[in-house]
Amino acid sequence: MNEDTLNAERQASALLITRDALLEIWHGRAAALDPMDALLVATVIQANVDPATSSLDDQVEHSAMERPPPDEVRRPVSISRLADSMDLRFETVRRRVNRLKDMGVFVTEPTGILVPESYFMTPANAAIVLAIDDLAERTYWRLVNLHYFNSTPLPRPAHKPEQHPYRAVARLFMNYALRMGGEMRAIGGDYINLLLVMQLNQMNTVNLGDVRKWEPDDDLPTIADPRRLPVTIAALSRESGVPFETTRRRLADLAERGVCRLVDGGYIVPADNIQALGLVISPINRMNLTRLYRNCALVGAIDSWEARMEVRTAS
Repeated sequence: MNEDTLNAERQASALLITRDALLEIWHGRAAALDPMDALLVATVIQANVDPATSSLDDQVEHSAMERPPPDEVRRPVSISRLADSMDLRFETVRRRVNRLKDMGVFVTEPTGILVPESYFMTPANAAIVLAIDDLAERTYWRLVNLHYFNSTPLPRPAHKPEQHPYRAVARLFMNYALRMGGEMRAIGGDYINLLLVMQLNQMNTVNLGDVRKWEPDDDLPTIADPRRLPVTIAALSRESGVPFETTRRRLADLAERGVCRLVDGGYIVPADNIQALGLVISPINRMNLTRLYRNCALVGAIDSWEARMEVRTAS
C-alpha cells in the first residue's frame, strides 16, 4: 500500500474519530441543558476566555484545575455576536440567554454575557473538565494508533507545568470542537440537523472500526450503502436525545433534500454523501487536529498523557 493510500485511510479514519468526539461532547453535556443550550454555553465560555488565553504563557498560567481565568480578564460577549457566530436568530439566542441567566449559568453586564468564575469552581464543572481531558487523551491515542502524526511530529513541550494542564486541554479541545462543528454544520443546515446526521452515520456503521477498506478508484474509503445498518426514528431519537417528533420531522426534511435516505428498516446516510463531505472536510480537519495536538504538546499535556500510559502499561 503506497503512502497516498495510507493518507486517504488516515484522513477518513480521523473524520470518524472527530465525529465520535463531537458526539461524545454533545452527550456529555450537563443534564439540565439541551444540545443548543450546551452549545451556547460552550460558545460563550470560549468567547469570554479568548483574550485571557491568547498566548502560550497565558494558557499555562490558567491551565491548572484550580486556576481558571478570573472574571477581571474575561471579555463579555454580546447577543448579536453570538447570534452571528452560531447563525441563529437574535431572538432565539436572547430567549435562551435569559433562561440560562435564570438558571445561574450566565451573568449579564452592560457589554454582554459572561460565565462567571464561580461557575468554574463548582464540582460539576470540574467533572466536565476531567471528562474533556479524558476524551482528548483517548482521541490522541486513537490517532497515534493510526500513525496520524508520523508526517507532522508534535513538538516538545515549551513548559513543564507542575500539574496536569486540565483546563488548558479543555479549552483547546472545545475550541477544536466548535471549529469543526461550525465547518460541518453546512451538511444539515443547523446544529440539530448536524447532530442527527452525525448520530445516524455513527449508528449506520457501528462496530465497523476506524480503518475503512476501499478500492483504488475511490476518492476516500467509506462503508457501502448495503453494509450500512438502517436506523429507526425512535432509535435515533433515544440515542441523540432529540425529541421523537422533532427527529421525525427533521429526518423527513433531510431525506427530501437528499442528505439521508429512507430504506427498508429505517434511515441511512448514503456513502456518496459521506465521501463528498470527506473530500471537503478532511483537509480542514487535518489542519485543526494538528493545531489542537500541537498546542496540547506545547502546554505539556501529551508528555503527561504518555507518562500515564507508561504507568498503566507497567501495571
